[in-house]
Amino acid sequence: MAMRLGLRAYLRQKFGKPSPYLSIGIAIGEDAAFFNVLYKHSSGRIELKAEKVVSINNWPKSLKTWVEDEHLKLTHTYVAFSISHYQQYQMDKPAVEKDEVVNALKWSVNELIGSEDARAIDYFDLPVAVAGSAKVNVVALSNNAIESVVEAVLDAGLILKNISVEEMVTCNLLCGESEAVLSLIQDEGDEVCLNIVKDDSLYFSRRLKGFENLNSFSIDELNMGIIDSLCVQIQRSMDYFESQLRQAPIRHIQFKLDTQHLAAVKALIEQAIPAQVKVMDVNVQVAENINPYRLSYSALGAALQANYHEAMV
Repeated sequence: MAMRLGLRAYLRQKFGKPSPYLSIGIAIGEDAAFFNVLYKHSSGRIELKAEKVVSINNWPKSLKTWVEDEHLKLTHTYVAFSISHYQQYQMDKPAVEKDEVVNALKWSVNELIGSEDARAIDYFDLPVAVAGSAKVNVVALSNNAIESVVEAVLDAGLILKNISVEEMVTCNLLCGESEAVLSLIQDEGDEVCLNIVKDDSLYFSRRLKGFENLNSFSIDELNMGIIDSLCVQIQRSMDYFESQLRQAPIRHIQFKLDTQHLAAVKALIEQAIPAQVKVMDVNVQVAENINPYRLSYSALGAALQANYHEAMV
């Protein structure tokens, strides 16, 4: 089946009519999959033309139907997995040749995980050394998960360009920022992904647990300590960036969290953190029929790879 699927996909890409769209971004979450499609106008303006959220159960069938309904075949497609699908570690970089690093890391990762399941291992370097040692961020992702994505994308008639992880693709939302920016990004029901990005490079990333139900809180409940807890984690990350990475203080925070009370959250963060805080603006025009509160910024960041750069996986 895989061989026949690959041949059909090749023939479609070889002889099919090119897609007029810039890209499709797909985010694979724990309970849902998020799709969106970008169109780039001749002026350079990028528009989000369509989006869809589907259950993670049988999402490949939903993708195929959506692609057919929206006439999206042969669009370049970029996929990002959420943290529920992979493990991430910060490890010492092995003292081996560059083409041997992945194999060397694989042994260490397998020991940490304690499983012999087949995994794809990749890594990305940190822009600066931590405490004088060479560290890398390592990602371990199930081979079965990757194979299922490849099959689903090709079966839908799309052109798969890249598979990455949430930490990397969300950096695309901050491209062009020369000063360090701390971003907080949360898709529906997920953990908060905190990144620190400077000059299009990811300097620091961590996951903030305990905020998965943020959308269920009223403004009064947000004032009763949940945002205070979030600010503590923000401040700890900023302190690490300054002290351990020896960087200038962060003056800018951008966020997209799973709540409709964005103005209230912004005000609470500003009260606790000495930085300029704003709701994230990714400079993408959103079609009028799309609710901006529903958008997956992971899927959007994945799609924006077509306009900026490829991620590491």
